Amino acid sequence: MAVYGHGNPPFSEDDLPQPIDPYGIAKYACEMDIKVAGEQHGLDWCIIRPHNVYGIKQNIWDKYRNVLGIWMYQYMNGESMSIFGDGEQTRSFSWVDDTLEPMWKAAINDNTSKEIINVGGTTHITINEANRVLRDVIGDGDNVYLENRHEVKTAIPTYQKSVELLDYEDKTSLHDGLSIMWEWAQKQPKRDRFKWERYEVEKGIYSYWK
Repeated sequence: MAVYGHGNPPFSEDDLPQPIDPYGIAKYACEMDIKVAGEQHGLDWCIIRPHNVYGIKQNIWDKYRNVLGIWMYQYMNGESMSIFGDGEQTRSFSWVDDTLEPMWKAAINDNTSKEIINVGGTTHITINEANRVLRDVIGDGDNVYLENRHEVKTAIPTYQKSVELLDYEDKTSLHDGLSIMWEWAQKQPKRDRFKWERYEVEKGIYSYWK
């Protein structure tokens, strides 16, 4: 998702990538490297662009990524769930088990050779709505609204290609997926959470990260 930047949603695989942050730039660089390896060394490839995959065994201890896991960690540690800006950012979430078989098909099917395919994201939801779903699953929780992040407001993909080439199907609703993930999360041992202790750059660093 991050390779598209602000773009013109819904993002199509044919859109020119215009990433707006180091994460998206790194993803796009990997895609370019893969294509060059195909040209130079004759390696076959298929590039998959997943959209906010979540589920059990996700790193819920990461302070900086994976909003659903961050919220679970925050609740389990007696914190309010943080939302940046007004929470009206629109995203698509994909349950991990729904993406596995399509990703396998991308690796072995002849019709996916040298294709770029968005995987997931047949439905979309605001961050506020996603948070309400999780709080409904937990049966508790509250929010704290923090300053805006440097991020894309609307990040939703086209998905027809994944349906046609990979038989992708959103079988698991966000509520059902979060119920499974939440049950798993509660059984996890407490782990140290990595946090950057200092920053060389001050401008644009969110107060929450500090």
